[in-house]
Amino acid sequence: MKKLILIALASLSFISCRKDDDEKDEAMIVGTWNLNKIQIVSGKDSSVLNSEVISDCPDKRTYLFSDHSYTLTIFKDNFIGSCVPDETENGEFNYNVDQKKITFKSTLTQNPYIMNVNSITHNELQLIDSFFGYDANNDGIIDKRILVFSK
Repeated sequence: MKKLILIALASLSFISCRKDDDEKDEAMIVGTWNLNKIQIVSGKDSSVLNSEVISDCPDKRTYLFSDHSYTLTIFKDNFIGSCVPDETENGEFNYNVDQKKITFKSTLTQNPYIMNVNSITHNELQLIDSFFGYDANNDGIIDKRILVFSK
């Protein structure tokens, strides 16, 4: 009986820790994320095929995540030396920690879109571009486009 109680308590503490970990992962997404790099990664062995640092204004993107809502800002060059917001998309998001997926529900469209999270830390978020479907290195396997954001 004592052994059964200890197993039950150990299971509860494991479940409790897992829930805390999920909440920490979800909380890490909150904040402002700036797109700073795009990588093309081999679908075969995950080696980096191409890495491009985002420096041109029209390529800049910012996600602001807060309490299940998001704002995506796309920038443009105003041709007088400044990078200014061009388009803004607002909506709701849900981060499924176990599946490593973010579901975006934009106010602009009816259909939600999903992006896989390649990795997340306190200062870096890597999203897999779900619209990329190319074989960049011609090896017969679809490669991945990774959007690398920093806080």
